Amino acid sequence: MKANFKKSLLLFSLLGLLVFTSCGTSKFFSQRSPDIRPIAMIEPYAYITDAVADFSTKYLKETSQMNQELVLGVVTSIGLPVEKYIAYDYDYADPKSPMNRWMRDLVGLGAEGARTLVVPAAFCDAVKKSGCRYGMILSDVGFVKSSQEYAAELAVEVGLKVIEFLGSNSLDISKDTERYMNGMSSLIFDSQTGEVVWYGARPRDYRHNPLDRGDLADQIRKLYKDFL
Repeated sequence: MKANFKKSLLLFSLLGLLVFTSCGTSKFFSQRSPDIRPIAMIEPYAYITDAVADFSTKYLKETSQMNQELVLGVVTSIGLPVEKYIAYDYDYADPKSPMNRWMRDLVGLGAEGARTLVVPAAFCDAVKKSGCRYGMILSDVGFVKSSQEYAAELAVEVGLKVIEFLGSNSLDISKDTERYMNGMSSLIFDSQTGEVVWYGARPRDYRHNPLDRGDLADQIRKLYKDFL
């Protein structure tokens, strides 16, 4: 019973997050979207790990690179008003670095947090060198479990249901058996002032597969619908 209660509480909290983010999307504007030109997009940030607690688990380099390539492919194909693309080294090998933390925190930043966010000088300098005034940043954070881990957790879940069926409620075990999850956030900033002029986010959700191009395309179109 306790395991079910914890899982129900988690699901309820996730539903609350969706409501809080205005039907699944958090937005902030300080300018009209047609006025935000020209835009240079900095290389998308991808941080995909092997389990739910992704800030303390193993960073999956190849999986993250696949996600990054898929995201960039969608972005370039949907007709965003991006004039230039800027390569950037996020140094993923050090997940605790200030830049990595800054990029991951964007997913849960929220519209209000974006209003006072100051963009790192390194991003502003890169956009200025490109000749564009505005810079676009996209961060995708999530997890993908291995087949073995997922199968093992499903087995535990089935076992717990059997024990519960037999009338035992003394165990306090809660397993998250979801296979994958991801969430996106993006912002556009003025490279001259370092201020954010637009922010949007798609909350992290278990229905979002960071390796499914169709799923990513749907998220990205919804994220950038103000510019399409």
